[in-house]
Amino acid sequence: MNRPRPRLRTGLLALAGALLLVPVAGLASAAEAAGAAGAPGAAALGIPAPLWTPAPTPPATPRPTPTPPPTTGVPHPTDYPTPTPTTGPPHPTDSPTPTPTHPTDPPSPTPTTAIRCSATWRLVSDWPGAFHAEVTVHSTGTAPVARWAVRLPLADGQGVRDIWSATISSTIDNVVTISNADWNGRIAPGDSTAFGLIGTGPATAPALSCIAV
Repeated sequence: MNRPRPRLRTGLLALAGALLLVPVAGLASAAEAAGAAGAPGAAALGIPAPLWTPAPTPPATPRPTPTPPPTTGVPHPTDYPTPTPTTGPPHPTDSPTPTPTHPTDPPSPTPTTAIRCSATWRLVSDWPGAFHAEVTVHSTGTAPVARWAVRLPLADGQGVRDIWSATISSTIDNVVTISNADWNGRIAPGDSTAFGLIGTGPATAPALSCIAV
């Protein structure tokens, strides 16, 4: 018969509960006493108080220093540089091309209103196809002749091949103009001078005319 055992178990449980309630009640009384005395309850209980740590101060945010805007004054007009004249080497002066000089034919004397000279023809000799003639110039005026010229019209087939003591000035329309040489141009009044020629063709005497200046 085991009926008394449940009662023993119940008594043991009640005893254990009483033992557990005693410390808890003591702790509550101690806490109330500490609160009434003004002391921290945690220190009375032996619990260390938490350390107070100050909140960290946030670092100051640096503000950028404002950059002043550049000062722009009134723009000045740009002075253009004065161009420097360029002086190059002097160009050589072109030498003028010399004009070829041709022997100048002595001009024919200008005839005057008064007849101051005359010319005569003399056949010296002739041969087939040629002849030798001489022309004499006479000063017929009262003043000396400075220059003279004789006009000799040529017959058909006639020509002048050679001449001396005079020069041929021109030949126009079969008329040969013969002027004085440098040394026999001057003829005193009443004097005369002569020149000779070799002609070709017939030895026909031409009709001579003389002009003097």
